[in-house]
Amino acid sequence: MSDQRELILDAALGLMSTQGVPGTSMRQLAAACGVQVAAIYHYFPSKDALLRSVFEERRYSARLELSVPVDPDGTVRERLQRIFEVFWAGALDEEPVLRLLLGEGVRNEPVARTTGESLLEVFQHGVRALLDEHIPELDDPQLVAELVIASVFSAFVHHLFVPDADVVELGRHHGELVCGALSARGAI
Repeated sequence: MSDQRELILDAALGLMSTQGVPGTSMRQLAAACGVQVAAIYHYFPSKDALLRSVFEERRYSARLELSVPVDPDGTVRERLQRIFEVFWAGALDEEPVLRLLLGEGVRNEPVARTTGESLLEVFQHGVRALLDEHIPELDDPQLVAELVIASVFSAFVHHLFVPDADVVELGRHHGELVCGALSARGAI
């Protein structure tokens, strides 16, 4: 990927995540990048193509194939809490993308819906792989994966609306909620 193209994608993510796609013009983007509007259209024939590239070129599937340090001697609860912490940290690292994805999804933007669906599948696969590797004794790993993902998104929405909240505490609290719900159900 060319440096100029990468610069455009990074600037687009920044602008679109704060202003939304409708509030971001190609002219604003060109000014933010220090390029002519024609340079943007050279790489991206439309705003939809630009948005699609912003989402798709983050390569989440490759990024979720990670080695997570989990103490194999820890309790199921401790191992699950660690897996939750990893995904929570990842959500915070990708805050601009998630803000953009959620905002455009609420506006019913087709690219965001398609990308969001793909992203959820990637998250499902990533969480399931970690659960299968680190907590093989789970009776229903699919349920646990869904609850982990739902709780990460719940914590993220909380973070969006209460931006001064301590993100470490927020993640710990939501991780404990997952573990508590699963304990009450007898799933861990």
